[in-house]
Amino acid sequence: MTMLNATLSSGLAQFESHLPWTPYFTLAAVSSLLVGLLGTLYAYFFPSGNDANKIHALRGFSAVNAWMFFNKRYDFLWSNFDKTGHDLFSFKVLHHQVVAMSGDEARKIFFNEKKLSFLEGYRLLRGGVGHAIESHGSLLNDRDIKAEEDDSTIMFKQRLLKILHRDRLQDVIPTLFSDISRCMENWGAEGTIDPFKDIYDLVFQMTVRMASCQELATDPAMVQKMGDLYWKLEQNATLVSLLLPWFPSTARKTTRQASKGLSDMVSHYVEVRQKADVPNLDAIDVLIADGADTPSIVHFVLGTIFAGVVNTGMISCWVLLYLGFNNACKQKTIAEVQNLIAKYTNTSSSEPIHQRLSTAPISTWEDEMPVTESVIRETLRILGSGTPLRRNLADDLRVAGKTIDKGAFMVYNSADVHLNERFYPEPLKFDPDRFNLTGEDDTQGKAPFLAWGTGRHPCAGMKIAKLEIKMILALFLYRYEYTLVDQSGKPAKQLPQLDRNTIQKKKPMGEPCYLMYRKVAE
Repeated sequence: MTMLNATLSSGLAQFESHLPWTPYFTLAAVSSLLVGLLGTLYAYFFPSGNDANKIHALRGFSAVNAWMFFNKRYDFLWSNFDKTGHDLFSFKVLHHQVVAMSGDEARKIFFNEKKLSFLEGYRLLRGGVGHAIESHGSLLNDRDIKAEEDDSTIMFKQRLLKILHRDRLQDVIPTLFSDISRCMENWGAEGTIDPFKDIYDLVFQMTVRMASCQELATDPAMVQKMGDLYWKLEQNATLVSLLLPWFPSTARKTTRQASKGLSDMVSHYVEVRQKADVPNLDAIDVLIADGADTPSIVHFVLGTIFAGVVNTGMISCWVLLYLGFNNACKQKTIAEVQNLIAKYTNTSSSEPIHQRLSTAPISTWEDEMPVTESVIRETLRILGSGTPLRRNLADDLRVAGKTIDKGAFMVYNSADVHLNERFYPEPLKFDPDRFNLTGEDDTQGKAPFLAWGTGRHPCAGMKIAKLEIKMILALFLYRYEYTLVDQSGKPAKQLPQLDRNTIQKKKPMGEPCYLMYRKVAE
């Protein structure tokens, strides 16, 4: 999906940007930042008029625009689209031009133009600034622009597809169901859970299982430690740590320690598997057999975990919230799960439901759950207000009658489609049935949908993400009755509202919302 691809790239960049690098770059970096500051002051006090033939440039302090972009991205983009009245506008991050885009033509070019680099976009705008300080001490410039995909990136994708091969997924389904069941058993027969803690923990366990090895995945203490380190990285990815990674802040120290802790942990388990007498089919062993060295395996494991946890966890949580507030839709989803169980499992068996569900063929999960598929799709549509990033590698790129300079960064907010009434009437309404229409009524089913990737960057992890979400939903909906409650345990009066400015863990705004559950089946 677009979100997963974006998170994968940004996760790797974030991880790399926190690794130690030599302090003598600091003076050069400060010099570059001072030059940028002087440019900002000049632009503020001596603003140039906007040329109608050029992309509209935001005025004011570029530092303020950069802060808003990193901290209030959704509000920043749409308030400026509204204020300027343009489909394109530009602003500065340090001394780099960033072009915000909207509209049909811009969308098609953004996702399909081969001269727009996915990797270069995320290199700067999601944590790669520190990593971008080259040995000569200057910040990114046009000479630093890389080709769209280098050999290591191509190899990463090839290995990901190998790990996510259909036969391997079929083999690992029973183990994943055991992981889900064990996590749920720890909740007890009834109680209250915070989905943005407990469901995320469950997804973290599944992702570690898929991306690493049995020795790590079956050690609860180490999985917990890995999760703690991961969330330290997440919580300390501040604007200062992204733009000024050399600044001696507490966040910088914490992220360096967390990055080293994660790297050392995965390296240890790679060494364990390298010394094992008998190889197995775990991800690390597959990579070892593929000839990957230890740093490459560490890079792969952590990148995959970063991508999988954020997106699969987020979708799983919000699906449960939306279903909890839409009983008719919830009952249709439960009925679909019950039909799957009746059709593909031994209903007279005394085995627990997670073992029975694990016998269903993978084709069932992929092709025979249209209700759940629509629920996931509609959840993604409403959540899908993320901002994919690109960098222009072309000398002369024309968009909507304007020219985008080589080296400029480009951003496109998915809400331009997903929350657009032209494509999706009543866009904030949760209505999975909008994707189940046929014939002339099927306008929304044919509308642009970006969450699983589109154009030149389809989501490599879409199938495993969908599979894991459906597995979690199937077991949870069959085992438990649940309602949404507030902090005091009273029924929630309204559906929580999404904070569209959060980049990673999309938690609700305002009062927390919990799931009050009661176990009704084993």
